[in-house]
Amino acid sequence: MTGKSALVGNGLVAYESEDVSIIEESPMEITDAFVLVGFPTIGLVGSIVANHVIRQLKLRRIGYFSSKYFAPTAVVIDGVPNPPVRIYAGDHVCGPGGKCQQVVVITSEFTPPVEMIEPLADAVIHWSSANHVTLMVTLEGFNSEANEESKPEIIAVGSTLDARHMLKDFDVRQMSEGMVGGVSGVLLHKGSVERMNIVTLLAEAPSNYPAARSAARAIEVLDRLLPLIRLDPKPLYSRATEIENAMKEAISKTTPKGELGPAGNSPAYL
Repeated sequence: MTGKSALVGNGLVAYESEDVSIIEESPMEITDAFVLVGFPTIGLVGSIVANHVIRQLKLRRIGYFSSKYFAPTAVVIDGVPNPPVRIYAGDHVCGPGGKCQQVVVITSEFTPPVEMIEPLADAVIHWSSANHVTLMVTLEGFNSEANEESKPEIIAVGSTLDARHMLKDFDVRQMSEGMVGGVSGVLLHKGSVERMNIVTLLAEAPSNYPAARSAARAIEVLDRLLPLIRLDPKPLYSRATEIENAMKEAISKTTPKGELGPAGNSPAYL
């Protein structure tokens, strides 16, 4: 890990390894932050939730991750080109007991290559540790044959005893046996080793279409974990069909088979 000395464009290198760097573009003092990590997996739940939180809390982009292994693509949001993996943040007193002072979101519309998952997770862990993160929540979808009208189930996994106690206190159902893959799975393991409080929320989602309703259910649980701020899932419920249809159209134009999930590199636009 490097110090914040090297300049890259208008930013400073906050972390650097052989495979990935973190560039901080907009200085912000981060202390005792809550971090939400949302990458696209089954149903694109992570990306949908992350973008919803960014917009609802009016977070600003403060940095990005850079790697030669990322998709060579600019993500255009409100007419502005953005890097594939971005960091947003804002001052919000949040979390159980008001222990966190900022909300940070790390998100992407593209699934990282398999060989990049561990280096990416290492970068998230190191950057979060350096910035005194209080709690990290990651988002995943898990495959389901449920129809579009059923209520998606949410289950959770905590990296530490404290994290698991918190889930119990907030009446969030916990996974007793199973596997968590991708960035979330690696972060859970590394969080356990580093004794960092990390929670993964897994939302039941069909694998063949973007699941805005599953994302809305994840928002409901996330809102319980952050009692001092209000995360409203109603816009996702009310616009679920519109969001899902728009994302299906975007995916069909950029992916020949329209496949979703960790095997594809499908963009998610909200």
